[in-house]
Amino acid sequence: MTRYVPEVTDGTLRLVVESGDDELEIGAVEDVIAAMGGDSHPIEYDQKQRKQPWLDNDDSVLEVDVRETVTTLPHSEETAAELRGYDIGTAQYGLPRRTIEFANKLVDILEQQGKHDPETGE
Repeated sequence: MTRYVPEVTDGTLRLVVESGDDELEIGAVEDVIAAMGGDSHPIEYDQKQRKQPWLDNDDSVLEVDVRETVTTLPHSEETAAELRGYDIGTAQYGLPRRTIEFANKLVDILEQQGKHDPETGE
């Protein structure tokens, strides 16, 4: 399975195949972080999830470092193909559409880890 790993050069995030024979520009790292809502993202865990020994947190909310996630989380070939379908030059909210879609995909991944709903705050 082909994995695309994040690589940052001069502030621009690209997803690069580990073999180096393909890459996909995502946009400025700072724009991805802004589109995700800032430097940290809360993941809230329910009562059952809070009992896991690795979740050593009294308030059941884990703050994820967005910059670290953006710059280290590898992605599948399917994700890269989907993102490739979005124009890097088309502006949405003043940012490239591909940048916004990448940020949305990362938020979705993080939301699947807990029960936090960004729409309701619950």
